[in-house]
Amino acid sequence: GCIRAGHIQISGMAQGKNVVITIAVKIEDSQVRTMLSGIQERANNLTPAMRLIGQIVRNSVLKNFMEGGRPGKWRPSKRAMQGGKTLVDTARLQNSITAKAFSDRAEVGTNVVYAAIHQFGGKAGRGHKVNIPARPFLMVQPEDWTEINAALADYLLKGAK
Repeated sequence: GCIRAGHIQISGMAQGKNVVITIAVKIEDSQVRTMLSGIQERANNLTPAMRLIGQIVRNSVLKNFMEGGRPGKWRPSKRAMQGGKTLVDTARLQNSITAKAFSDRAEVGTNVVYAAIHQFGGKAGRGHKVNIPARPFLMVQPEDWTEINAALADYLLKGAK
């Protein structure tokens, strides 16, 4: 809002004498203006915040691999039933997860060709005879939103660290 200096003048009589009380109020809002200007400037380029948010989501995706699915466990693969881990053989898919930051978004993903069949499930193999169950690994977990919101708020209010 608009904050300005102002005067309040009160006139009256006290014990038969004319009394005038003047109160001068001056509120300096330069700090507020500086803070709002900084927030506006940072909001125009969220790249530093998006870099952090991308890492938060990437770490969450890697945790999905470590835990064999979250929030619910993935249907175990044959490898997992023989002592291995589902979706982790050579760890190529897991290690391919990248995060990219832009001024208005963060992108987390993979360039591995077979990632989609594991994310969404479907028929695969020769003649599409093998049914691959969906094992969604690219997921933002509900608990991630607290950290994401805090990272964005922290950047907007305080700037990059």
